[in-house]
Parts: sequence; structure tokens; C-alpha cells
Amino acid sequence: MCGKRISSKAEVCTHCGAVLKGSSEEQLERAVHIQKLKRNRRLQSYSFLAILLFAAGFLLKYVHPEDNAELWVLASHYMIAAGFIGYVAMRVWIMFNKKK
Repeated sequence: MCGKRISSKAEVCTHCGAVLKGSSEEQLERAVHIQKLKRNRRLQSYSFLAILLFAAGFLLKYVHPEDNAELWVLASHYMIAAGFIGYVAMRVWIMFNKKK
């Protein structure tokens, strides 16, 4: 169950396909909890990818091919910036997601 608004007469959620008719309140709460956990894991995975991008950019800054060195350093700066901003954004998103 995704938690989005649907008709009270709906038997199945039109957004995520969860069966609503015949489900107990406990089953629905469990489904909502599982969806929150999946969302949190996905955000944590994105956060980890952002850290990897940052680390790869940092490594590329100091270990790069000699040809087109300026281009490699510039690419490394973009990778570092994108990784840092991505990491901070994901952590903020995770924080707001936990408050819901």
C-alpha cells in the first residue's frame, strides 16, 4: 500500500495494486510499513551511489591520464560536486521521509 489517496469503494489500489477488500487493518498497516522500509532502502542506495561518485571524483583528481589532464581534473571537480550535493540531498530526503 503506497498511502496515496484512492476511493473508499476501491477494491485494489490503482497506484500500487495492493488488495484492499478483505484485508484487515493490521495487514494494511504492515503493507504501509513495508513500503516505507523499501523507500528508505532505495534512498540509502542513492546516498551510497553519491558517496561513490564523490570518491571516484576525488580519486580521479589525483590519478588521471596525462593526456588532456585539464579535462580530467575538470571532470573530477564536477564528479566531486555532484557526489557531495547528491549525498546531502539524499540525507535530507531520508530525514524528511522518516518524519512521515
